[in-house]
Amino acid sequence: MRLILVRHGRPDEGGTETPNDPPLNDEGWRQAGAIARLLETEEVSRIVASPLRRARQTAEPLAGRLGLRVETIELWAEADRGASRYRSTETLRAEGGEAWSRFLADPIGYLGGDPASFRAGVLAALGFTVAKGPGDARVAVFTHGLPINIVLSHALGLDSITRFVVDYGSVTRLRHVGDGRYGVRSVNETGHHRWTAWTS
Repeated sequence: MRLILVRHGRPDEGGTETPNDPPLNDEGWRQAGAIARLLETEEVSRIVASPLRRARQTAEPLAGRLGLRVETIELWAEADRGASRYRSTETLRAEGGEAWSRFLADPIGYLGGDPASFRAGVLAALGFTVAKGPGDARVAVFTHGLPINIVLSHALGLDSITRFVVDYGSVTRLRHVGDGRYGVRSVNETGHHRWTAWTS
C-alpha cells in the first residue's frame, strides 16, 4: 500500500466563529486545489481525513475530482483537538519567547495532549488505515503536522518524534512493505504550490 500523507492547508487562524477548529482561509483553499491537481492522476483509491475541519476541507477538492467519499478516522486528529484556540507552529515560531521554547521541549504536551497516548493513537490510526486495504491501494491521508512526524519517526525506527518540517499543503509519501514496516519515499513535497503561483 502507498500512503500519501497531506498536511492540511492554511486555516483561518484569526477566525472567531470556531477558534478551536477553524476553516481554511483563502490561501488554504488554494493549497487544497493544488493538492487535488497533483494527486488526481495518481490512482488514489481511498481518501482518509482527520475529523478537524481544516483537514476535511483540504480533502474536499480531491474527493470531488475523483468521486470518492472522505473517510474520517478520529485518531488522525492533531494533539490540539481539545484546545480552545488553534495556534499554528508557524505562529509560535514567529512569536518566539517562552511559548516557542515550551513547544520545542514538548510539542504534544504544549498542545494539550499526552505524548505517549497521542503517539499510540496516531499509530493506531495508521494501522486502521492500512488494515482496511486493499494492499495495492494508494491512500491519501489528510492530517496534521505532529501525526506526520510521528509516522515518519516510526517508519525510520526512531523512539522520539523527529521534528521534520511539514509545511501547509505538503505531501509526504510512504510505502507499507508489510509486517508493520514502512519505507519513506518523500518528505514535505511543496512544488505543486509553486506551480500554482506561477500559473495563477
